[in-house]
Order: sequence, then structure tokens, then C-alpha cells
Amino acid sequence: MATSAERTPILPVAGEQPSTRRRRVAIIGGAVVLVTTLLVLGYSAGSHLWASTTSQPAEATTTVGRPASAPAPAPVQVAPLQKSAPMPKTLSKTPAPTQSPRESDNPSQDPTPAPFKRSVSFPVGPDGRRDLLSHCEERFMTQYLNQFQAGGGGTYEQRYFVCGRQFFNPTNGSIFFYNGNEADVLLYLNNTGLMWENAEEFNALLVFAEHRYFGASRPFGDAMYEHLEFLSSTQALADFAVLIEALKAELKADVPVIGFGGSYGGMLGAWLRLKYPHVVDGVIAASAPVLHFENDPEHPVDPEAFLRIVTFDMTPAAGSSANCVPNVRKAAKTLARLAQTLEGRVLIADALHLCDAETIMTEDDIQALYVSTIGAFGTLAMGNYPYPSSYMTEGAVDLPAYPVRAACEFLAPDFGDDDRALLDALRQSAGVFYNATGKETCFFPSEDGDDAAAASTGSSNATDPLAANRNETVIQIKGNLWSYIECSELYMPMGSDDKNDVFPAAPANRSKDNAACEAVWGVPLRPNWAQTQYGGVKALRFSSNIVFSNGNYDPWSGTGVLKNLSDSVVYLPIEGGAHHVDLFFAHPLDPPALTAARETEKSYIRQWIREFYARKQQ
Repeated sequence: MATSAERTPILPVAGEQPSTRRRRVAIIGGAVVLVTTLLVLGYSAGSHLWASTTSQPAEATTTVGRPASAPAPAPVQVAPLQKSAPMPKTLSKTPAPTQSPRESDNPSQDPTPAPFKRSVSFPVGPDGRRDLLSHCEERFMTQYLNQFQAGGGGTYEQRYFVCGRQFFNPTNGSIFFYNGNEADVLLYLNNTGLMWENAEEFNALLVFAEHRYFGASRPFGDAMYEHLEFLSSTQALADFAVLIEALKAELKADVPVIGFGGSYGGMLGAWLRLKYPHVVDGVIAASAPVLHFENDPEHPVDPEAFLRIVTFDMTPAAGSSANCVPNVRKAAKTLARLAQTLEGRVLIADALHLCDAETIMTEDDIQALYVSTIGAFGTLAMGNYPYPSSYMTEGAVDLPAYPVRAACEFLAPDFGDDDRALLDALRQSAGVFYNATGKETCFFPSEDGDDAAAASTGSSNATDPLAANRNETVIQIKGNLWSYIECSELYMPMGSDDKNDVFPAAPANRSKDNAACEAVWGVPLRPNWAQTQYGGVKALRFSSNIVFSNGNYDPWSGTGVLKNLSDSVVYLPIEGGAHHVDLFFAHPLDPPALTAARETEKSYIRQWIREFYARKQQ
């Protein structure tokens, strides 16, 4: 088995094609590592759930009167905004069952307002999608390539959507702003139900802004991969700030702005409030691992938290079968033992339905195969929602409710000495994600996980275990722009210990991670830059009006904010919550803790809006 020192970094993967954005095992010179998909409202892997056919970029664009490398399209004139019913004069706050943010101004101490009755709903159609784009206008704004350089060094067109005009009231309303993360912004538009379902009550205009270099916001077009020097979280934050101020000026409306974001988007939301507090008045930062960075003196990073929580989801404490973890550990030993003989390797290949039996010739191959197989649990844990959802399959097919529990059901029996039955169960368990369609005929194709090859053979597109023998790495996918962001500024070390998790021991290894970044992107790691730029716990403590929500089923919660940092930078726990589930549309199967969390978030939104208008009257 490969030693921990030989393991390569876990680099989160985002922005991939639907068929490849699942989970990956990166292998460099005999090193094996689970590369867990990150941060998408999904990132990690998320479902686009398109509300309608993706519209083409509009010819019109909103400009902010400044130099551009090419003439900007004519600006869009904002149509008169329809006024909806005014908000109640008294913005009283709903109870906050899990929080006490302020002794002097506590939502839980105010009278509970009468339930708001929405006049507009967003039902799911027969195709499982909501018609949301019909409420939106796609727009583009000319932004500087470099927001911190005089003249900007050129421009690009940032896409954003303005939605729900019928709800907006410029005299007492608000703007709900989603700062997009590492995917097409339509992903967030179609899934952020917390914004849609509360827009009418708060007379809110909805704005979904796309992150530069993703979706249709592509500087340099197809040549953007040769110009990644303008891709960073700091540039994206500046884009959002410029857009918000330009939009408010265009609307001639001095209204509060409430930010929303999940995963990387939640991190961006918190940093937007931190860096531009005059632009955004409060932020709901869901599942935001803002403490997953090195060199924070007040909060040492915990690289093993992610896989430790994945393993927790596989235990009875999270509703899974008692034998799940023991059988997964037993399967690892069984694979290692069987691999010693040709007969054993044949059994492995047959039981796991491998596309190519020759992918398991060495001990490293076996470890790669094991990590590839149980890597499914990483995505299932992020998507461990209480109802069937296609979020983690890009909208292709529903995963079952509580998919980790469903996967663990295959591993519930006591298999005794029946190696074949155990490995069959392991395959079926991983197949809850890898074979969610039920159409895969084999797993782990040998051609570097090539999508075309996988499609032609009807096989899963898991990573090729033989890559170790060819000294290749799967993270050489140029579509994985999150990997570039992680290498260039937001290094998030990952590891495992094989004691508190079911993954082979592999402590985080900065030197290996740096080598991978140099090899793939030609940039060295900046392991301390995130702490230098954003300040970690200390900076957040001096910020205000941020709710950090984290569910204990979400693997990313381990490096999120898990305690109140001040009276207004607060932790909102969600028992049984998976990755930013609180941002989704309400569902009949939502557990009480999730429903209560959304009410608490609403109480903070109400408080921030009330405080904004109170200051205006002073």
C-alpha cells in the first residue's frame, strides 16, 4: 500500500462537465488521493435543473461609463418597477429557536409576526423543473479585467440575472443578491429557494451574479485558459461590489442588500460583507468552509474534517446501518488479500464489475480502486438530503432520500467469510451514486476516465487506477478552474487518518500539493494567502451581520464557523442538514430543524432590513 507521504493532495474539483463532475482519485507516481468535488450550490456537484432552455447572451448590456478595450453594447434601460404590497410598518422578528444573537436586540425576544401569505408560488412542473427564468431578465455588465489597476487592463462582460421585479418596492424593499460561485449562475438561480420564497414578503428584487470565468462570464472567450491571471476571489468580490452599486444607482433606490451564498458562494458572501460592508448589509453564508485555511493563529486548520464527517454519515448516529463502516473497512482488507493472487484479482474484477481487470496489478492499484469506490460516499454525504434529489447528478436522475443511508443498506448484513457477497455489496453501495441511472455496465474505464470512451462502452467514468503506473494525474483537466483558484490563492489542505475515517491514512502534504499545482497550472501554492487576505477568525469577529449555517451531515461543516464569533456573526446549526440545504426550496419532507433554521434566517434578514431603514430615519 502507498505510504501517507506518497499521497497527493485532495484538490476539490468544480466547473467540470456533468459527466466528469462526480468524484476523482488523483494519482501521481503511485500516489492515490480522493479528490472531492467542492462547493457548488452544489460545487461540488450540482444539478442545473434548468427552468427553461438556457438563453443566449443578450445583445444589450449595462455599462458603468468607463474605458473599455472595445465599444460596449448599448446600455439596457430598466423598465419601470412594479410596486408590490408595502412591507409591514413594524418589521418584528420571528423567534430564533437556536440563536440568541443580541441581548438588546434579539429576534427571539420580539413578538412573532403573523405568517406571511405569498400570492406567488413556484411549483415544480411535470418535468421536475420550476419555471423561474420567466421571472428573470438576463443582462450583462462591462467590468474591468483588473479591478485594482488604473484603467482596468481591459474589460469583460459579466452576466447577471434580475428577477422578481413584481416584488420590488424601491421605497421600503430590498435587494436579495446571490454572489455566484464556481459554476454557471443558472445553477444557483434555479435552486436558491430561500431567496425566491421570501422575495415577496421583503419586497425584494432578486439578483443572481455570475462569477468571472464561469458560465457566460468568460474573459477572452475560448482563450481564457491562457489568461487566468485575472481569476481570483478578490477580483470576483470587486465585481460584485461594482455591480451592486451600479444597479442601485440605475434603480435610483437606496435599499438594503442581503447577500446569499452556499459553499464557495457562502465564503464569498462572508468576505463581501467583510471587505465591502457598505455594499451588502447582511449575508446568509450557508455551508461556507471559511476556516479551511492555514496559518490562522486562532483556529488551526483541520484537514481531516471532511472525510471524518463523511464517515460519520455512514454510522448509526446519522441513521445509517451499524455494519456499514465495519464492512467498508473489512472490504479494504479483503481487496488487499484477494489481490495477492490471480484468482483473487479475477474475483475482484468480476464482483466490482471493472471495465478492465488489468487495472488491479499492484498494491497501489488496489488502494486506488478502494478509494475510487468509497469516494462515492463523499458526494453522497454532501447530498444527504431528506428527499430524493437530482442536485448531485446534474439533474440527470434523482438520488434517493438520505442517499448515504441507502448506500449503507447494501452493507448492512454480516457477510461472514463470503468475500464475493461483501464485494458485491460494496459495488452496489457505491453504485447508488456511480450507477444512479442504472445504465452503467461496468466501472472505472481504463482510458483515463475518458468521457467519450465511457459513453461508448456504457461504463462509469470513474478514474483510471492504472494512471499511477503511467505517472499521470486526473487533475490535469483544464475545465477544473476551481483547482486553479485553490492553487493560486485559496489553498484548502485535505487529508485522512484511517482511524476516524474509512480512508487510507494520508495526512495533508503541502509539498505534494505544490508539485501538483506547478505541474498542472504552472503556479505555486500560496498556503498563507487566504489568511493574509481575509483574516480568518479575527477578521470575522470584527465584522457583523453574517449568519453561518452548517448542517452536521455536511462534510464541509467541519471547517466552517461552528460558534458565535460576536453578537451578529453567528453560527446556525442544522441538525441532520447536508450541504447548504437551507438555501433550497422548502420541501414537505424537510425535518423540523431545517424549517426552524430557515425561520431563523428570515428573522435575521428582517432584523437587518429594519436596522437599515432605522438608520435612514436618523
